[in-house]
Amino acid sequence: MKITCNVIKDCLPLYIEDMLSDDSCAIVESHVTECEECRNHLNEMRTFNVIPVDRNASPFKKIKSTLFKKKILTIIFSVMFSLVLFIVAINFLTAPEYNPYSERSVTIKEISNGLVLANFEDNVHGYDIYSYPTDDNTGYIYHIITWNSIWNRNVKKSITKNTLINPNLEKVVAVYYYQANGNEDILIYGKDINPDGGIVTLPSLFLAYYATIAIVFAIICGVFMLIVYRNKKVLNISIKVFLLPVSYLLAHLSIRGFISSSYTATRDFFAILFIMIPIYIALLILVNIIRFHKNKS
Repeated sequence: MKITCNVIKDCLPLYIEDMLSDDSCAIVESHVTECEECRNHLNEMRTFNVIPVDRNASPFKKIKSTLFKKKILTIIFSVMFSLVLFIVAINFLTAPEYNPYSERSVTIKEISNGLVLANFEDNVHGYDIYSYPTDDNTGYIYHIITWNSIWNRNVKKSITKNTLINPNLEKVVAVYYYQANGNEDILIYGKDINPDGGIVTLPSLFLAYYATIAIVFAIICGVFMLIVYRNKKVLNISIKVFLLPVSYLLAHLSIRGFISSSYTATRDFFAILFIMIPIYIALLILVNIIRFHKNKS
């Protein structure tokens, strides 16, 4: 039986893949040697099966670099978020819990040569003392308060040592105990400088001023971003500036909540600044991650 070109063409795929027997290969090779049409068909099939190899690896390197950058950003974001939670927890554990006045919480007595000593009971773990001169500059008026904290009671059980109120021999006219609850200060030593009316120590309000400035600044930045949103370069810079007051406000909420007045305003302010740094870094990273997913989509 004569082997036709159709039979050979049916065998050519198997021949190219080296799946024919030796006898069948010999028949195919003998035929294509004599048949130009089948020989051209074989050459076309061989050319078609050769897949060009792209040796340019730069696209894969770019993808690998992008994925690595995303992984690093995610790790840093997690670290910053964990740091924020850690600082908030420490601030909560060490936050002062002010003691109401009792005769045992603190006693004031003059020891010698005008030195005045404050004696604290065992449950006092911290205290604040501030002073100012009298109107006639004949001496100083002192205000004192004591506190405990969750940290001092359960973790580090320290006891406050007695302290000299006037180590530089200032004349102590009066010592008041304030209770950080809006009630009148209690005279515990000396003479009452205001016998006709009570003295009340009020919390500081400067945290409210800083929060207001941050809100105004954030609004201004937000309006500016709406104006320049078409200019990507200026918008990117504006976002970084906008996140500064936002970070401060988030830090304020983490430390003080919605309360702006504080009897420990200086302590709270530094805590806010300290926690503001990881919040700002975390927000910058979050913006980059959002951009990454946006570009990917």
